[in-house]
Amino acid sequence: MTTIPAERSAIHSLTLKSAAAIAIAAAAHRLGVILPDGAAQELAAAAVDLVVTLGLIGVAVGRSRARGPIV
Repeated sequence: MTTIPAERSAIHSLTLKSAAAIAIAAAAHRLGVILPDGAAQELAAAAVDLVVTLGLIGVAVGRSRARGPIV
């Protein structure tokens, strides 16, 4: 099943992951680190997944500390 671009979330966006991969590759180049082929893309995917997971944990903690009902 394929989804049209309007139905895809920002997390699954190739643009977001590509921008992160470019930033990682540029930072590695500036630091003089040579990354193997595909490493920047893997690091970018892992970073996006980490940010999403930490965000979901933050929301869960925030909701558990909230005193009012979920509206």
